Amino acid sequence: MYKNLLFCILLVIHSTCLWAAAELQETSKVVNLRLPPASSSNMQYVKELLTKAYVSIGYKIDWINIAGSQELELASKGRLAGAFARHPIIEEKFPTLVKVPYKLFDFKLLKVSDRRRCGYCLDEDINSIIFTKGAKVSEKYVQSLRSTIDKLPLQSTTKKLNGMIFKRRADSVLIMDFQLDEKIAKNHHMIVETILHEYDYHYLSPRYKHLQQPLADAFEKLEQNGTVAQLQQKYKIKSSKEFKSIPEKINFISGNWLEYTNADGTGVYWNIIDSLFDDDFSVTKSTSTWARAIRAFETNQADVLVGAYRKNKIKNAIFSSFHIDYEYPLFAFARNEDVLTRFKARDESLSACLSSGSSFFKYVDFLPRENIIESSLMQCDALIKSNKVDIVVEYDYNLNQHTQALPRFELVEHSPLFLVFHDTLEGHFLKSYFDGNIVKLAREDILKKIFPDERTYKQAHIRP
Repeated sequence: MYKNLLFCILLVIHSTCLWAAAELQETSKVVNLRLPPASSSNMQYVKELLTKAYVSIGYKIDWINIAGSQELELASKGRLAGAFARHPIIEEKFPTLVKVPYKLFDFKLLKVSDRRRCGYCLDEDINSIIFTKGAKVSEKYVQSLRSTIDKLPLQSTTKKLNGMIFKRRADSVLIMDFQLDEKIAKNHHMIVETILHEYDYHYLSPRYKHLQQPLADAFEKLEQNGTVAQLQQKYKIKSSKEFKSIPEKINFISGNWLEYTNADGTGVYWNIIDSLFDDDFSVTKSTSTWARAIRAFETNQADVLVGAYRKNKIKNAIFSSFHIDYEYPLFAFARNEDVLTRFKARDESLSACLSSGSSFFKYVDFLPRENIIESSLMQCDALIKSNKVDIVVEYDYNLNQHTQALPRFELVEHSPLFLVFHDTLEGHFLKSYFDGNIVKLAREDILKKIFPDERTYKQAHIRP
């Protein structure tokens, strides 16, 4: 009887151990990760990519709703299986976390500023900056700034950061590219400067370091079988590619603007181009009417278009982050107040004079073509003075005193002028080259020496 009892006890113990082992094995196939914010397409992309990668190696993810500020601490202690997607800067404070060597996505840390407020808004010219509290990359950049700058940490959400930019609560705001509101990105008065272009990686708790290689292999397979590309398309994630071949020759084109882009290759804007590009490239400069310059750029007869508004509709183009000048407002000048009222009401019986080769037709597109005269500025001045046309569309500094004194209506506000590049790998390379080097010229006051006088330099809004 004693032997039977002992056998039963051993059988129960053995069964319990087997059950416990099976339960432990089952539990080990579930990993806990932080639930990312639903508002970010980048985060949702990574969430689905991680889910597929873990499933492919036999694991299920239990998504835990916790604050991002707690994630790294919990992962280092093994209470989370890892950190969702992080920059390698975290390794300084959390050296035990294990990086899975696969680039989840690239991101840019942006500094957004209002150029009307501080010009190029160089670090030495700003007095205040807002950044996300707990964002390691942002905090490291802010620490590098001079001590006299007001450094304003924000326990932020994407909405709050964009709100600070809209309300102009500081000279500059640090924000990730995937957080930036499209309205801000398209606002030509806003400088969107790339401070850092890096990649995020998935990190594992030391307890799960054995998953490093299986996950790396899983990511590679997902990329090879097209799953990564499908997810990037689904969440509208742009894959970053580096331009491998640096061009030897660059063709620049612009309108023919006296003292700025002279036909002989001299002038303020051409001098800026020479200072930036002459040392590293063979530069060709040409001028034409503005309409023809745009057509030449769009038909790939030129690599760079110089002196465009962001509002110019140019095909397959990207604009420089930094401007080269601030143009004066564009006006419609009218013979009298009654004519001006009729112009605002889009009266089709009016007549207008435009300078030859300008791109001003869109401002009088309600008029019949036969009511629009293209001529020299001198002739436009003479025609409106003799009451032979009703309207002249032009910048006031190009007109004589009689026309300048007439009633006027602002068509285009005081606006920055940019360089335009093709939306290609080479175009992005040239844009990056320009943005990086124009800042150096501004910082060293070389641009100040290129402009003819203090007034025109101040007008350009380069430094406050």
